[in-house]
Amino acid sequence: MVMDRMHWTTGAMLLALCAEAQPAQSSREPGRREREEAAYRVTRADLPPEVTLEVGGLALVDPPRGAREGDGPRVVAVTRRGEVWGIDGFAGLAPNATPTATLLAEGLHEPLGLLMSEDGTLVTACRSELARLVDRDGDGRYERQETVADGWRVSGNYHEYNFGPALGVDGSHWITTNKPFGDQPFGRVDWRGYALRIAPDGTWSPMCAGLRSPAGIEVAPWGEAFYTDNQGEWCGASKLSLLAPGTYHGHPHGIASTEDPRWRWSRPRELPEGWTYARVLDSERFPRFQMPTIWFPYDKMGRSPAGFVWDTTGGRFGPFPGQIFVADQYEAAVFRVSLERVGPHWQGACYRFREGLSCGAVRLAFTPSGALLVGESARGWGSRGALDEGLERIDWTGELPFEIKTMSLLEDNSGFALRFTMDVDVRSASAETSYSIQSYTYAATESYGSPELDARPHDVLGTRLHDDGRGVDLTVDGLRRGYVFELHAEGVRRGRGGPGLLHQRAFYTLGALHQRPR
Repeated sequence: MVMDRMHWTTGAMLLALCAEAQPAQSSREPGRREREEAAYRVTRADLPPEVTLEVGGLALVDPPRGAREGDGPRVVAVTRRGEVWGIDGFAGLAPNATPTATLLAEGLHEPLGLLMSEDGTLVTACRSELARLVDRDGDGRYERQETVADGWRVSGNYHEYNFGPALGVDGSHWITTNKPFGDQPFGRVDWRGYALRIAPDGTWSPMCAGLRSPAGIEVAPWGEAFYTDNQGEWCGASKLSLLAPGTYHGHPHGIASTEDPRWRWSRPRELPEGWTYARVLDSERFPRFQMPTIWFPYDKMGRSPAGFVWDTTGGRFGPFPGQIFVADQYEAAVFRVSLERVGPHWQGACYRFREGLSCGAVRLAFTPSGALLVGESARGWGSRGALDEGLERIDWTGELPFEIKTMSLLEDNSGFALRFTMDVDVRSASAETSYSIQSYTYAATESYGSPELDARPHDVLGTRLHDDGRGVDLTVDGLRRGYVFELHAEGVRRGRGGPGLLHQRAFYTLGALHQRPR
């Protein structure tokens, strides 16, 4: 991730340079940034220079006593420097570009997540513990830090971050633990590269193994936990994956920990060097391996996915309710994901959404009015943003962007259904030449990331426009499991010959096919 960019191998650096030379970087149409801004306005919080807001986590709490009318809730941000800041006047209906900032606590050990728990306290994952912040006298400041759980160890390696927590439906907290990187002069410790579940009484259990740099974790509105991971060794591309209990996510670093009786399932089988994930998926040898829900193709969809949130605003953030918004730290951008369940497997597509933020996007949170807060940090990891840290807010202006809203698998597995945010031009949307599709997969390898492998184009054999004029079914030859299907829709225009799509590409990860009735 973000977390180890300075430690790339020479080969990985060459791969990155090659990726940057691909059309993915040069195909951005003129005016796209302006069209993004017209639909989704970005406002930066203008904070005093003494506030270094290298955000590790965001949460919203009640406004402080004496708050101005219309200020909205207080934004609480924990920073990688161990500080806790309260920002007032930025989360209301009319955001104040010059909000106030108050130091609420300090002395945390690199917190990388923040959550308002069921009991009304703030909980954060630090390097060596899950900690609770306590405001004893109700003045809005946190005088005490209490340990919720700390049963796992750290060796002192710089890369042993912890992320979270996310709140489970049973009141438990989920965190993810980063694996170490490079030398380990103090030896290995257990439970690195895991998802851990911490019960309300502080007891904890390892739930998933094989994570690499799992920078974001959230529980879906229906109760299942997901996480984001970053491309690197044994992680062919960045991804979003379901944290199903007992599953293995591909990195062998921490497999030895599964010999501990805390791990309740059988030991996962390591993936063979160089096997593609499509081959792994077709094999019966790896029952514990969890196929990613979404692959984020390198550079085409950023490099360093971090925090993510479900849009539960009911349409106050535009035409994407129920979808996932994902922060990317390197790209200084927010992406979009639509999911569908095919049999027991979650899969779906990802899309570009809003680029050009001031700094690397690390954490996201929705305000009650439906604005998206973005906590930012470069932290030496590198970012396309011009600044090193900060807090920004994305508001939907009310202007509807012309976008691919969803890409989903047709029930008969013959191709994909596209839904758009606006009426499409009948002639352009019906033309097979308006679309191009290719697919590729990745390899499980000790090398840093994987190139796109076994790539091939797919013919669009036919189209069928939806009755409401906002969708089209594409019949596509030769769908195959375990592959990313990259769709280009350059030819599609808005109704009656209007402009083209704001973002013309979608990337669908096909992990499962619909089971046909017998």
